[in-house]
Amino acid sequence: MDKTDTDSNGYKPFRPNLRISIWLTTAAVITLILILALTVNYAREKDIVEQFSRQQVAIARGAATGIKDLISSVEKSMIIISRLPSCPPCSYVTEITPETTRQSIKVIYDDLGGDVEFIVVENKDGVVTAEYPPSIFKEITDESLKRSPYLHEIRETGKTYIGDVELAWKGAAEDRVQSVIVAVPKYDAEDNFSGVVLTGLSLSAIIDRYTKVKSETSGCGWIIDSSGAIFVRPDKTHACMGLKTLGNAKTLGGASLKDVLAEGKEGYRECVLPMEGGGTKKSIIAYAPVNAGSKRWFIAITTPYNETVLLARKGFGNIIFGTLGLIIVVIIAGISTAYSGAKQLRLKEELKRLREREEWQKKLLKEHKTTEGVIEGSPIPTFVLNREHRVILWNRACSELTGFSAGDMIGTDQHSVPFYKTKRPTIADIIIDYDIDTLEKYYGSKNVQKSVAVKGAYEAIDYIENLGGKNRHIYFLAAPIYEESGKVIAAIETIQDVTLQREMEIRLEEYAETLQNELTENINLRKKIENLFNYLQPIVDSLPEKIFDINSEGIINYVSRDMKEEGEITSQRFGGKHFADFVDPENRQFVLGIWENAKRGIFDPYEMTVTAKDGSRRNLLITPRPVKGTDRYILVQRDITEFKALEKKFYESQKLAAVGQLSAGIAHEVRNPLSSIKMSLQILEKRMKPEGNDSKRFQIAGREVEHLEKLVNDILIYARPSDPIKNPSGIEKIIDHALAMAEKSVSDKHIRVETALAKGLPSLDVDPAMLEQAFLNIYHNAIDAMEDGGKLSISARQTNGRVLIEVKDNGCGIAVENMPHIFNPFFTRKKYGTGLGLTQVKKIVDLHRGTIEIFSEEGRGTNVVVTFSAKTDGEYQEPERNLQDSSKNL
Repeated sequence: MDKTDTDSNGYKPFRPNLRISIWLTTAAVITLILILALTVNYAREKDIVEQFSRQQVAIARGAATGIKDLISSVEKSMIIISRLPSCPPCSYVTEITPETTRQSIKVIYDDLGGDVEFIVVENKDGVVTAEYPPSIFKEITDESLKRSPYLHEIRETGKTYIGDVELAWKGAAEDRVQSVIVAVPKYDAEDNFSGVVLTGLSLSAIIDRYTKVKSETSGCGWIIDSSGAIFVRPDKTHACMGLKTLGNAKTLGGASLKDVLAEGKEGYRECVLPMEGGGTKKSIIAYAPVNAGSKRWFIAITTPYNETVLLARKGFGNIIFGTLGLIIVVIIAGISTAYSGAKQLRLKEELKRLREREEWQKKLLKEHKTTEGVIEGSPIPTFVLNREHRVILWNRACSELTGFSAGDMIGTDQHSVPFYKTKRPTIADIIIDYDIDTLEKYYGSKNVQKSVAVKGAYEAIDYIENLGGKNRHIYFLAAPIYEESGKVIAAIETIQDVTLQREMEIRLEEYAETLQNELTENINLRKKIENLFNYLQPIVDSLPEKIFDINSEGIINYVSRDMKEEGEITSQRFGGKHFADFVDPENRQFVLGIWENAKRGIFDPYEMTVTAKDGSRRNLLITPRPVKGTDRYILVQRDITEFKALEKKFYESQKLAAVGQLSAGIAHEVRNPLSSIKMSLQILEKRMKPEGNDSKRFQIAGREVEHLEKLVNDILIYARPSDPIKNPSGIEKIIDHALAMAEKSVSDKHIRVETALAKGLPSLDVDPAMLEQAFLNIYHNAIDAMEDGGKLSISARQTNGRVLIEVKDNGCGIAVENMPHIFNPFFTRKKYGTGLGLTQVKKIVDLHRGTIEIFSEEGRGTNVVVTFSAKTDGEYQEPERNLQDSSKNL
């Protein structure tokens, strides 16, 4: 035993086993380090996933912005086409031909540079009037575009339609592809809808430019609608092609991606996607909305979760190896305490600095890639210069415009050569140096000015020859890029081809000059027409006849004596309306029949009776005539009411003269003998007191004498009518009194009487005794025409300022051939009739300025309608129905 292991007494002192302690300490340290490493790795993975997802959202947002700008650019191009003058040429533009229209469409199609598949111009009926290119459009079936509602929606809203449609190609039954169409309305010179201009966006351009993900991962880009249905897929060799829809993908929280997209916001989600052949895969889906018209799509970028955190896991492996080294260092540190501890502390500090540096480098790299991706994906040609005036970014659109690739330009200072063929300062160079004098020197004549929208930016328009093989008008916009201290570190410049807009401005200026010349000529012609119109108008308005000028369709062009607004030929009441709209319904079919004859060359004058505004009936004579040398007609309207009244009075006076002579003879020869006969019969009946057949013979003789007396009285009333004594009277009382006087006749035949008199009927200024006699005659005629147990209906109501009384029966009616003679004196078909009952009624109604109309159908009854002008405008009320049996009512 070594002396060092024993004390002075020879005993070995107690010492703990240092090796065991070291190993236990080391194990504890290793465990803690592993736990710490796992925790750090988990947090690191989450941070990487979040940063990567935000980067993908930025890429999706850039792609969505690109698609939206692409659609906006295409929409503006379609609006330009829609504003081209229509063919065939109008009266003021003579140089526009169908070939010119097609060439204009071709120019715009070529200018869009493959962004669209085709351009189509349709009229308002959906018929294609122009298209380009014909070689592609002819391969699309006619039904493909008809399935889209663009034509109906544009006609209803008048706004641009943006939507998707499934196109079917001829000769391939299953070859159907989705396409995006942009359709704008087209209007003619009178601002009336005349059709649409539509185009189909190139899906290949959208896929190549916006859905192909440039990344080291195997992620892929999609264009989907708000339900998650796939609209644009990646290439067919991609692993994601097994998916039918992204909308059914589930997030880790269990929500459907379709519900997330319904919010219409951008973002990202960790989702579980079903894979082709079974199974699922955890993926990160970043999405951004594309709002175009009434449609909403989404750019969705899917990336496998494992590939996203692969870099973090590789770093975790490095950390594990570093941890093993750290453990060795710890063990060594346990052996050599002070030296190892100090060395380990320095290593930890250095490792911390390296990690921080690595994190900042990754963040800067991500931000740089995001910015570069947005600019690179922009459809607007763009380049960026650094402080040394060298190109650090030259996007794809700029390469397509100039023909110079990014590889040729990045790192050089030759960015002006594609535009000016020599090296010279661009606006971006001038902004970096802030050399205003140089700006004025090179761009003073190019409409250079400060940008209103972008701070520190300048814009100008220049004409560049042979740029990308074409002479173009180019719009330049350059803006500075500042660092945190406010110092300019770079400049960005965008280029837009405004050749088409400039050419349209030139055409519009020429068109405006042509319109101005034609307007001057029209103004002079209008003055001449106005002078002639002012000369002829008073002459036409002074004519007693009213003249209507109508076209071949019956539309009113002009009406004499019409109240018009200043400068108008016809008022709004007549202008642009069919003349039959102003004809009473009862005369409309008759007038339209005459109008058809006039269009066939038969111009016969005709008469008709109409109701004036004051309720009176007027007789009009209408004479149609053609206007020579045109397809128009004139209708000459003359009021012949007074002439017809004079004619009627003439005929009535002739009848009255004949009846007067007859009545005078009857009164002289018959009336006195009838009185003697009647008195003698009464005396003999009282003295002889006959019985049986003798008594019946006396009664028959008495009735015949009374019948003859009534005939004489009717003749005298008709031949010598007295003037009515008018007083305000209620029509209800007149109707009731007349009905009461017919009580015996109603009871004898058990007639059922139904009355329906409206409440609130106005008083009439009439002779009640005369009207009672008139209605009594009407009742007797109705009762005589009915069988035992018939029905008599009496109603009264107010309508259009007139009181209307109707008396209906269900009797035998009047034959058609007898209707023209019912008001003639002594015309009757009764066995004991005088033929003067309706003649008296007509006379009484005429004396009260009323009208009487009789409608009858043989075997079905008669309807007598009597109307009088109301003294006051009472409010019409629904009549109360009153049905009573004759035995109770009378």
